Amino acid sequence: MVTTVSIAVRFSNGTIAYLQNDAVANGLAGEQILTDNQGGDLAQTAGISVGQAYTGLTATHACVLVQEIGAATGRLIWANFRGPDGAVICPIQGSGWATGRMLPLYRPVLMTTGVVVFAAAQVASDSATLIGSVDVCSPNKCDQFGVVAVDGTNTELKNKDGATIGQSFNGIVAHQMTASYASNIGMNEAGGGVSFLFVTASDGTMKAMIPAQQSSQGFEGPSINYPVQLLQNDGLFINTDT
Repeated sequence: MVTTVSIAVRFSNGTIAYLQNDAVANGLAGEQILTDNQGGDLAQTAGISVGQAYTGLTATHACVLVQEIGAATGRLIWANFRGPDGAVICPIQGSGWATGRMLPLYRPVLMTTGVVVFAAAQVASDSATLIGSVDVCSPNKCDQFGVVAVDGTNTELKNKDGATIGQSFNGIVAHQMTASYASNIGMNEAGGGVSFLFVTASDGTMKAMIPAQQSSQGFEGPSINYPVQLLQNDGLFINTDT
């Protein structure tokens, strides 16, 4: 199944960009979302990466919408700006078709050639084996972690390079974490799992709980906004039961 992912970006000078990919394959890997002019109806060139199309401008706000044809089940797994080296610069928040807020980015993103927007989507369902995803940000760096959940089992999320949260953020204090899970009845509907995604230390001590987006209407979920010191052997997990 394919999904339409649309992204609006606002720049510090008031310029607005519209990005769309109407054939994003569902799954954790994600695809690039390019500029679109809808057959000439919008005053921008289509089919260009955002960094190339708006070089020199600074993105300050953005919003992601995910839509299935004839259905309200499209959900955002993750979306972010990436640099020429492929590293995550900053996540973009959003969710399903009913998302309605143009949110400030965690950090402004300067557009240069090589800056791109990628996003991943999934169809919501009653399942304990969907994709759990968490965006993590600090003043020093941002990263994105995901995994296909295993029913009733602690399953560790990793970034696109296979690193754990501890390996990616060793010695860094994270300030914001935002999670998603595309269940349409809840991540722990049967009660045998954990109702939040969570970070633990090497000895199992709980360090953070992150609420996931689970709304049947696709609204974006809240972030946690408190400092969490991350160390080499910390882990980020999901444990579903639905």
